[in-house]
Amino acid sequence: MQLMTMDLVVRDVPAATRFFTEVVGLQARFADDAFAELEAGGATIMLTAELMVPSEPARGVAVHFAVDDVTAEVERLRAAGATVLLEPTNTDWGTEMAMIAGPEQIVVSLFR
Repeated sequence: MQLMTMDLVVRDVPAATRFFTEVVGLQARFADDAFAELEAGGATIMLTAELMVPSEPARGVAVHFAVDDVTAEVERLRAAGATVLLEPTNTDWGTEMAMIAGPEQIVVSLFR
């Protein structure tokens, strides 16, 4: 089984799209006021205002990105206006990790 796509239900699709494209650096394949599809290194993140079934906006969700240099990526994101929640740190399970605040209470995790 391989994760291909993740839907994030958000209240403001254009604002969430701007965050993931302008701050995080993902590429938008498609974006309008109600839906966006973002390239995320072999997977797709879809931002939508509603699903085909009843749902709530995203919160308590973490999106994890593998990066080559956690510290450099945190500095790039900070310069782009991101709020750093966790500075680069070594975890007990052997990774280096940092976290930034995303839209709609989404946490963006960077790890190496």
